[in-house]
Amino acid sequence: MAPQETDSLAERTARLAALWRAVSSRPLHPAGCTCMGHFLIPAMNARDMEADILDYMRGRYAAEGLAPLAALLDAREAEREAGDIPARPFRAWLAHLPTAGIEPGALDRFLTDLTATLESFEPAGPPPNRLICT
Repeated sequence: MAPQETDSLAERTARLAALWRAVSSRPLHPAGCTCMGHFLIPAMNARDMEADILDYMRGRYAAEGLAPLAALLDAREAEREAGDIPARPFRAWLAHLPTAGIEPGALDRFLTDLTATLESFEPAGPPPNRLICT
């Protein structure tokens, strides 16, 4: 991979890590949201959010025959589920992606999809311009 491509991927993953921090630190659900069982929860659980997003993406990639991406997300799930050793934080995992040995086109697809997903959480105005459960 050319240094320019690596820098671009590193910049994109750094942006994703910052976006993840913003998304996982803000409350997304109004008090009493049915998805939270009507409990007052100030923010989503970042570990559960990560698992939900990556699980959905893994299934989609497997259905599309994108085996390298499905394998990448399988490996992340295995790392998270190891139990005895805490998985590295999602932001650190994202930062590692440019050196993970994934074909650049496939990695570009994953980064594009994840960016679009996380950007959908960004408050860009009143609903429905942002993802929020009701």
